[in-house]
Amino acid sequence: MAKTTRILIPSDFTVDSLDFVTQSIEESIADQLDIILVYGNKSSTSASELLGIGLEDQLDALQSESFLEACKAIYKRYQNRKLSIFADILGTDNRNYLQHYLKGQSVDEVRIPSNYTYKRKTRNFFNVAHALRNIEGQVCPSISFKS
Repeated sequence: MAKTTRILIPSDFTVDSLDFVTQSIEESIADQLDIILVYGNKSSTSASELLGIGLEDQLDALQSESFLEACKAIYKRYQNRKLSIFADILGTDNRNYLQHYLKGQSVDEVRIPSNYTYKRKTRNFFNVAHALRNIEGQVCPSISFKS
């Protein structure tokens, strides 16, 4: 059985950001791909926000209908590749947390677009691409960074 390659890509959950996802799929030689799209949103210190807003609520607020439809179109286009795309939110840019996150998610590759400007959609936004670049070379050698 072929191993699934897990690729983490920073995202702002806009349709424009999916161009890099498509490019990453095209460049990969793996038959099975898991694409993890991550948005940086530092955790709030407000008790009411911490109690009332879960991950699903945050993702619902960040992902537009057109973004979700574009993801479906990518699935359809690459249905022969055994593709999955899922979204997550990183709540900190802490170096140790990011290293553990990559290992815990069994990420094989981190792909960071070199010429993309992320849209700030929340007040606690942070640039995941920048945070990941700061740990490049400090994570286990089985995780490669690519632009």
